[in-house]
Amino acid sequence: MRRGLLIVTSMTIAVMTIATELAVAAELAIPKRKPPAGFSMQKGPPNCARWTDECVNCARGATSGEAPVCSNIGFACQPKAIRCLMPEASQNKQKK
Repeated sequence: MRRGLLIVTSMTIAVMTIATELAVAAELAIPKRKPPAGFSMQKGPPNCARWTDECVNCARGATSGEAPVCSNIGFACQPKAIRCLMPEASQNKQKK
């Protein structure tokens, strides 16, 4: 009888400990990512000819004076981190 009570008590304490740890983990604040200063989807990353955030695709023109051209965003799209698809050096090699 005493052994059974000891097992039940130990199991109860273990379950309560695990539940408490899970509750504390769920309450942790996750800081929001801050985009780099002076960087936007329309400007694009430096030295990049084509880039995307998985919602909008942008490309720079052949001459350096042209503004980048970007597609329209879908109404239900969730943008991700901006990534370069083609460095500017690669674009220059393709056009020659």
